[in-house]
Amino acid sequence: MENGWWRGSGLDALLAFITQLEQGLLRALHSLGLAPLVHGQPAWPFDVRVSAAMLTLDPSHARQVGTVLLLLGLAALALLLAALLRWPLRAHRGAAFMLGLAAAGLGGAAWQWPSPVLLWVPAVPTSFHRLPEAAQASAPLHAARLYARHCLGCHGENGDGDGPRAAEGPRWPPTFNRSLLWRRSDGELFWHIRHGMSDEQGRRTMPALPEELPDEAVWQLVGWLQLHAAGQQLARAGEWQLPLSAPPMTVQCDGGPPRPLGALQGQRLRIVALGPHQPAPREDPRFQTVLLSPVARTQQGCLAVSEAAWQAYALVAGVPSQALAGTEFLLDRGGWLRARRRPDDAPWSDAMLVCRGNGSDMPPQALREAATGGDGLDRLLARMDAEPVRPVRGGRLH
Repeated sequence: MENGWWRGSGLDALLAFITQLEQGLLRALHSLGLAPLVHGQPAWPFDVRVSAAMLTLDPSHARQVGTVLLLLGLAALALLLAALLRWPLRAHRGAAFMLGLAAAGLGGAAWQWPSPVLLWVPAVPTSFHRLPEAAQASAPLHAARLYARHCLGCHGENGDGDGPRAAEGPRWPPTFNRSLLWRRSDGELFWHIRHGMSDEQGRRTMPALPEELPDEAVWQLVGWLQLHAAGQQLARAGEWQLPLSAPPMTVQCDGGPPRPLGALQGQRLRIVALGPHQPAPREDPRFQTVLLSPVARTQQGCLAVSEAAWQAYALVAGVPSQALAGTEFLLDRGGWLRARRRPDDAPWSDAMLVCRGNGSDMPPQALREAATGGDGLDRLLARMDAEPVRPVRGGRLH
């Protein structure tokens, strides 16, 4: 039970707290002029950062770090109370007690302090950079050409590390189609693609991109690689093995103002890729339907007209863009892609859940009832609601 809590809610709270601490420190240093802009966002000025990935791998290490943070927080609170109590001269005894409590907290934190090898991991200036939404949205239209020009020779047509020049370097290129892209943050991917990589002996294992290539293009390449890797996983393994947020697009509902897809979060969504002459499916009260088209069309309900989004959903489906028409996707209330139904598939069923969760938030009896009630779509939606994903990317909540 304890390990389960640390692997779930407790670990998520710890990861979120550490991320907020690091980002808060970065904002403070930037406001003081100690973290200047690098590649358009404040740069992390230290050579290391907290190894959040290690926290997710080792529950005992996570508990140790959590205990140290609690003890440090207790010591800081005791010192503050000691300072407040000491101001009226009559409160010296209370101040002494608080100072003793602070000393005990600091001593306990020092005793529990984790090994530096487990606590820290090398950082780069862009470790906390985020993929800009504009670059993410435009990536499907432009980044395939960038990949073909600068990456395909070593990493191969499908990103498996089997390109025609793969054997020329001191180390064989890795595949992008497992968990490599998920283990690193957006900013770390950007840094290594922008500036290249070297091994422990200083030998160049991946060349830097040309300096004249704008940062936006590098970000587009990062976004495209993430979409492409997800589609390769789905095509090969029949599932998105790592949580995937819905590619962004602009939606207009019933003649209202355009708004981002993210504005519809909080409800289940169905995205239907409509070909030029394909009729829209019936509305279903169990979710909000968003129709996606690469060309303008007249349509009631919610419609997104975007060639870039069409290409993005073709990438995550692992199919050529011309084969996307008729494909449907289901998103959970958090905006994560969870299920996919192809044009020739049978009606929706829970077998079409291709991004599975990390356990259930429902009591076992309620979960069994949900799994046996209603039609196939009801059971699928029940599983989506009952088994949320844990979107931890690069060791941090994504």
